[in-house]
Amino acid sequence: MKGMGYAFPVHGIVVKGNMIGHTLGYPTANLRVADPLKIIPAQGVYVGMVKVEDQWYQAMINIGIRPTLDMDNVTIEAHLFDFDQDIYGKAISISFMERIRDEMRFNSLGELKLQLDKDKTRAQDVLAECLENTTANAFIYREPIRWS
Repeated sequence: MKGMGYAFPVHGIVVKGNMIGHTLGYPTANLRVADPLKIIPAQGVYVGMVKVEDQWYQAMINIGIRPTLDMDNVTIEAHLFDFDQDIYGKAISISFMERIRDEMRFNSLGELKLQLDKDKTRAQDVLAECLENTTANAFIYREPIRWS
């Protein structure tokens, strides 16, 4: 799938979710977007980078209603690779780099976990390719512009 053209940024605070990702081995940081008027990418699964304090982490991100769980409110949740800190209440920035698939409904949490395993492999492959070109992706590491 083609990249988004640039790392689309979204900023907010990490809030508690339903903890389903944790039970599947894919804990997520659920984002409450700081700007209620912020345009958000379409529902689906994405590859990106997440900034926590001064450190960037590779991640896969879901935007959607989580149809397998019969939810109906749209959430943004990121699974950060190689990360195990408690960041509830902390500000984070998500930079979406590439959309890898549509949001889907699965018949069971087991099927969802198998898809998450595939998504993780795909995300890591995309990130390895994207991050090889540090010149094109150096903007990810820049501080967001603050408008007064």
